[in-house]
Amino acid sequence: MSALRALIGRVVPAQPAARSVHLTDPAQPWWRRSDGAAGLAWAALITLGYACWLFSATFLRGHGAFWLQESADLTQYIAGYNAFVREPWHWPILRITSLNAPEGTLATFLDAVPLYAVLLKLVQHGPDTPMRNPYGIWIALCFTLQGVGAWWICREARVRGWVTLSVLAILLASFPALTIRINHLSLMAQWLLLFGIAIYLRSGRLGRLSAGAWLAMIPMAFYINIYLCAMLSAIFLADVLRHLNRANAARMAVVVVAVYGLLALSLGMTMLPLAKGGNTEWGFGYYSMNIMAPFTGGSVLAIPTSLPHDGQGEGYNYLGLGVLVAAGLAWRMRRQRDPGLARRHRALLVLLAMLTVYAVSNTAYFGKVHVYDFSVLNLLGPLKDMFRSSGRFFWPVGYAIVVFGVLTMHRYLDRRHAIAALLLLGVIQMVDLREHHKRVRASVSNVPGPAIDAARWDAFLGAGVKDLLYYPPFRCATKSTPGHSLLPTMLYAVRHHYTLSTGYISRAHKPCDNYAQEIAARLTPHTAIVFETAAFEPGEIERILAAVPPTRCTTIDFAYLCRPQPQSSEMKR
Repeated sequence: MSALRALIGRVVPAQPAARSVHLTDPAQPWWRRSDGAAGLAWAALITLGYACWLFSATFLRGHGAFWLQESADLTQYIAGYNAFVREPWHWPILRITSLNAPEGTLATFLDAVPLYAVLLKLVQHGPDTPMRNPYGIWIALCFTLQGVGAWWICREARVRGWVTLSVLAILLASFPALTIRINHLSLMAQWLLLFGIAIYLRSGRLGRLSAGAWLAMIPMAFYINIYLCAMLSAIFLADVLRHLNRANAARMAVVVVAVYGLLALSLGMTMLPLAKGGNTEWGFGYYSMNIMAPFTGGSVLAIPTSLPHDGQGEGYNYLGLGVLVAAGLAWRMRRQRDPGLARRHRALLVLLAMLTVYAVSNTAYFGKVHVYDFSVLNLLGPLKDMFRSSGRFFWPVGYAIVVFGVLTMHRYLDRRHAIAALLLLGVIQMVDLREHHKRVRASVSNVPGPAIDAARWDAFLGAGVKDLLYYPPFRCATKSTPGHSLLPTMLYAVRHHYTLSTGYISRAHKPCDNYAQEIAARLTPHTAIVFETAAFEPGEIERILAAVPPTRCTTIDFAYLCRPQPQSSEMKR
């Protein structure tokens, strides 16, 4: 590391100004230019190859034990997607009627990556659609688009250099906050943030706001993941503020209204009207980022730290030793050679600082030490409830640091030293992430077995069942974890084309009382009841059943399953 600092120290003072950013001759044929089609293909190949190395090609095809989990977040996505594509088209487009019946829900609230699900539903839909897992391909696509983002950033920054492109691609593909998110599939679309940075750079290159690109990106991000849409909106706002002046204020206002007006208009086709009720989401201040998070988590930079509670795992934001060194050296070079950088990008820097404050949340910790309470953030009201996992909002900051470090070293070092420094930093980063890579691989290999003995459920329920009533409904259980029982039941119901009275669904709201009255009103010969045994006091289920028509019941796995007693005429037949 000292050798690298010495190398930079010798080179930087000798540089009176930024050198040309073109490491290759612009007159070269397209297949030798890193900013052309060959560079795009190369960057995409690097990031997809990294994903294959980290997870395996089999994993990216959607095969393996990881994809068969029945009680993980992944279960919600697969069940939600298959319920969506197995139904006919509804209005609004994202509506699903078979889950949370009879009210139904939306694919958005099942985190099924709505835009992706709609595109696949256009290819095939209906009750004959086989049960599929499309998310292995989704992961492969997300990593590929990380490479596209690296290429686009280099192109808009007017950076031509195969080594620079390659190192940036591998740093963005191995971004720790990306790879650790493998269990949250919609959050793997962090290429949206890279595209946002590229558009920001494009606007700077053109000298005007790239309105058309933002008009496409913001609505697209909304229909992939609302957190990523909010982060992208921060970059968009920085781009608007950077170009705002008295002469173009009206045009800037029109662009902002057009972007979010288009999104609002689309809601009438895709989501509205929303069901009444819903829930206030708890967790802001708990699912936060520790102040130490960007610096802890490496193998080489092994800073020992402990978190005050498990919720701060949501704020995992280690940057990696290579990125931290690159950022430090880049800051030194910029301070000497480009002191006006902060002034030119002050809107972006302010918004990134605000995202960092929000990520730390209203209760800040440095390791286990409580540093301060920032109650001003509580004034955000419903927004902080909607974006309760605030630790995620450091991601744009982390990506900006990666891009800043790589592009600055490319710009202010001569070709030979830039190549050597960037390659060395790339190696340092990968070595430092060894333990991180082990943890990621363990998270997709050490998975629990099936939660439901499907053969026994099938034997008891028989062929005539069409509807499942599940108790207690989502969010009503106080003595058990719904992920261990409701998620497997939801997946089982979707596989068998059953409707389900509840579901592991955002904004789902059901009464938490009068179960007997509801069962009596909805029980038919085609209905079965699933009681989660751990959620009820001894004898409570029997008291509920005493007030409904006769049923026959049995205990299987975590559930007390019941079906209506056959009528005497049916028994004779």
